[in-house]
Amino acid sequence: MIRRVLHVVTLCAAAVLFACTFLPLVPTEWWAVRLLDFPRLHWAIGLMVVGVGVLLFPSTARWLTGLVLAAVLLALAVNVAILWPYRPDGGGHVEACPVDRSLSVLIANVQLGNRNAPGLLDTVRKADPDLFLAMETDAWWDGALDPLREWMPNVLKRITGSYYGIELYSRLPLNDGEIRHLAKRETPAIVTGVTMRTGETVDFIGLHPKPPLPWQSSLGRDAELYAAASILNERVEPGILAGDLNATPWEIAVGRVRRLSGLVDPRRGYGYVATWNAGSSWLRWPLDQVFHEGGFETVSVDRLDAFGSDHFPYLVRLCRRTGASADPLTPPDADDVAAANATLTAAGASERVRLPTDR
Repeated sequence: MIRRVLHVVTLCAAAVLFACTFLPLVPTEWWAVRLLDFPRLHWAIGLMVVGVGVLLFPSTARWLTGLVLAAVLLALAVNVAILWPYRPDGGGHVEACPVDRSLSVLIANVQLGNRNAPGLLDTVRKADPDLFLAMETDAWWDGALDPLREWMPNVLKRITGSYYGIELYSRLPLNDGEIRHLAKRETPAIVTGVTMRTGETVDFIGLHPKPPLPWQSSLGRDAELYAAASILNERVEPGILAGDLNATPWEIAVGRVRRLSGLVDPRRGYGYVATWNAGSSWLRWPLDQVFHEGGFETVSVDRLDAFGSDHFPYLVRLCRRTGASADPLTPPDADDVAAANATLTAAGASERVRLPTDR
């Protein structure tokens, strides 16, 4: 009897994990489906356990055992293929960078109710970044972060009184900085130029899209991401896109943004580097992102110590390639452009925020 129950449980678990693996591959904006893309590592681990269970508790019908095992192996292969670029490969990275060509970016979602400002300030001091992007800041956090101005005097910020306050502190000069509401969303984003020590200007976009509730659409979040891609496409300087995107780097929308803007994910080759949830030892995935256009190379990628927020701080050190401009892009895929522009239109974004068919 117990063996029969375990067999049924194994079959049900296999069916659930199979569905959780393949449903997120469907290009839908239904948030309940998009959320299933986050725990890819957990689906993979679960499938390995279930695969062992299928072998330990086989069906009396061999064809059923073979069918279930094949489905489990197929789903496992899909998850492994998606996660494979985010393994530490130990090669292809810059080991040292001249100071004048280096650019370090630290981002941290402070969590609105968290009040451990000393812990975060200590982290920022030790990391000593060129740019520090803080999200979910309110008036209290704004005052608590004020000491950063001593060595990061250039500041752009918008305090909203909600979960979407955002502040950028920089030791480097900021040029033509502005607060924009991308795709007509109520969540502010920072768009600015940053003058490097060489005198060259690079672009920076910092944003924190709102995560919808499970029964809502991801339309708003995706529209903000595509609007950021549109801004990067407009500009000739190499750019950086950073923030708590409420999206994993392998999601459909993020992959489309990267293809449209020629963005590189520094995480690739460094490992999974989960930044949420700092309060859990197992339920973690990478929601905080720093992407860059061509012309940069990755020096290091680090998840820093927790400071009371549900997000870990995330630090990326980049090196501006000598004499390199943004890498030339092949014309974007027409389907990607059409899908992004359709989302921007549905979200009510301004007509000037659209992606071109070439660059």
